[in-house]
Amino acid sequence: MGTKCWNDSFMARYSAFNPYRLIQRECGFPKPVGSDDAVARSLYCGMKPIASWDCDQYNALPTGGVFNLEFSPEGSLLVAACEKKSIQIFDPLTHQRIYSVNGAHLDCVNCVKFLDGRMFATCSDDTTIALWDVRHLKKKIRSLLGHSNWVKNIEFSVKDKLLVTSGLDGSIYTWDINSYTEFNLVYQRVFHASGLMRCRLSPDAKQMVMCTTGGLLVIIHDLNLSMLAQDLHGFKPNLYRLMQMSRQLIPIAAMYDHLFDVKRTENRVEFVSDFPDGNDAEVVSALQIHPQGWSALSRNISHDDRSEWSCIHDIQPHAPTSDKSVRDSSPPPPPPPPATRRPVPRRTPRRRTRPYRSPRPMASVTPVPTGDRSRERREREEERVTEREPDPEAGPSSGEAAQPPRLGLGLSSIQNDVWEASITIKQHRLLQEMYSRGQVGRNFNMQRILGVNTGITPPAALRPRPLSLYPRPARAEAARLLPSPQPALSNDAIYYRTLPSTSGQTPSSARERDSVSEGEDETRHYRIHQNKDRLLYHIEETNEGKGFIKELCYSADGRLVCSPFGRGMRLLALNDSCSELSHCVQDQTSPAQMVEIGQSLGIHQDLVVSSKFSPRHHLLVTGCLDGKIVWYEPHSGEALY
Repeated sequence: MGTKCWNDSFMARYSAFNPYRLIQRECGFPKPVGSDDAVARSLYCGMKPIASWDCDQYNALPTGGVFNLEFSPEGSLLVAACEKKSIQIFDPLTHQRIYSVNGAHLDCVNCVKFLDGRMFATCSDDTTIALWDVRHLKKKIRSLLGHSNWVKNIEFSVKDKLLVTSGLDGSIYTWDINSYTEFNLVYQRVFHASGLMRCRLSPDAKQMVMCTTGGLLVIIHDLNLSMLAQDLHGFKPNLYRLMQMSRQLIPIAAMYDHLFDVKRTENRVEFVSDFPDGNDAEVVSALQIHPQGWSALSRNISHDDRSEWSCIHDIQPHAPTSDKSVRDSSPPPPPPPPATRRPVPRRTPRRRTRPYRSPRPMASVTPVPTGDRSRERREREEERVTEREPDPEAGPSSGEAAQPPRLGLGLSSIQNDVWEASITIKQHRLLQEMYSRGQVGRNFNMQRILGVNTGITPPAALRPRPLSLYPRPARAEAARLLPSPQPALSNDAIYYRTLPSTSGQTPSSARERDSVSEGEDETRHYRIHQNKDRLLYHIEETNEGKGFIKELCYSADGRLVCSPFGRGMRLLALNDSCSELSHCVQDQTSPAQMVEIGQSLGIHQDLVVSSKFSPRHHLLVTGCLDGKIVWYEPHSGEALY
């Protein structure tokens, strides 16, 4: 109790509104440890609404909902992206509207991003991106065409001087704004992922973070945008995630395990899939990066649409020697030793042409009655997996993008592997639901039944004979046709030692063997990387306004989070003292809950969907679906508004 009183007294003494702190500073006394936390806490706890703007108050044209708010780098301008095809520019200090651009796009405006102090970009549901100059707003500089669906997000890479956009078409494009052509800018599609929602860059542009409708965060460390399209060509995050969840080897997905190697120096991929207990995240709709690039702030909707959560995940790269707990696997045994090959007589190898094998027919799956909502969710996941990724494309004057070597995979092989993945995860979930309802016993071998029903692992009656029972001339062909995955767990991956897949030719390396020696079976090694625990903080939000994206934001110093909360907002900190993230996680052993230090409810007449802190001042703005914008500033007295 004495410590708590001492802390309260210390916080009050070094508050931003206490003259004692100014006297100490004028006299030249050094700041004690914790005084910065006291100043920040007093300022943020004193945030109160001081002014507002809406179209009815100033007899302006209706703007619709305010979907995004963005400050200029100096904090001298505020731009609002509005639902009814307009952008509104304000002076954030006087709270007055400076200029209005009606008809900025052909559909609602979704996002605003400043490239420097004078130029900014907007994106819209009309699938275009527009460049603007604040000195001449009567006409846009240029419209950028390339996306095939709603464009929801804009980022700017200060390292590469490239504009990065993403949309609901699942594509991420880069635009070289300094390379004009007769028709467009030089652009390139660098990545495609089904169910993509948001794409963010760290302040130094060394990391890219993506969120999806599958409850997954994808981090790309040591980002190199110029090589991203080549390094990640053909990689499907949803398919690899299905392989992780089912613990079933899918060769078409496992062939990209090198992207997760901690020794990669560029474009290393990492999945983040850990969420708090009680939060079965499905749609991660909002995403923000810490001002120092330390963490990612996200807001997700649970699969039953009954709850929303805000989470903070660590995104800093770990050292290659670090090894945190593995969430998706049990304590693993060491990897198996390499298989010993049976000596065979030396013979002159004959080159043999592999006969064409048509895809095997799908195994019949007995349906199990489940709830309508869970069935719809599984169908959506299967649609995301089976959706084919389009090839990377380049802009009109950029030429063809450098393509990696094509792997020797036929279309039938890819279709079979994708089918095996979707059926595997479907059966796995159905059997888990049966076990939870008590329809199967504890000794029910779920993995064995899973393999039999999907056709991936044949039943005992259909299991092929050992190679020693085959005639000698037929052993090589039998070794090629027998699938036998053997999993083994390690600290961060599941290892598989398999024979060639029955669903087609899956390359194990860049060099394909053209022939198989008689009596010699071909062994291939795969790894299924498991995801590390990255969750730091979390809090449950109100579920009001289903279907709308609520944009959260960090404060300029990263100490605070503003979260839309119904018709108002909440201010969330990592602890009661408003400490920085680096000071809070030193002794933290498990995810903690964020602390609410302030709120302002009922200020708006409709649902709040956007919020933003000023980069230079202790100033906060929020926007709602009714088109109203409210300013908040620290104030020691009663609210002025």
